Amino acid sequence: MKRLIRFSIEFVVALALTLPVFLLITKINAIPAWLYSAKGYAALDPLFNLFGAVGVEGHEDVILGVLLLASFAIAIVIVAGADTFLRRRAQRA
Repeated sequence: MKRLIRFSIEFVVALALTLPVFLLITKINAIPAWLYSAKGYAALDPLFNLFGAVGVEGHEDVILGVLLLASFAIAIVIVAGADTFLRRRAQRA
């Protein structure tokens, strides 16, 4: 039961951190520049085809989804790292 509660709390915190991480990722000019370049479009072409994205607006939705998914993954790593750090620190005390 404790594991489920801890997982739920970590999941909610990761969701809350997703938007700030997204904003930080989009401030790094290299990432959006690569995604909107020919190489980025070539890398994301399978996703464009999978979701049937047509035109700039369809591609924007896919790129936004990729950035949000990457932000959520980074937020999960941050939360898991913080949880591990705090648990180890509590065990030492």
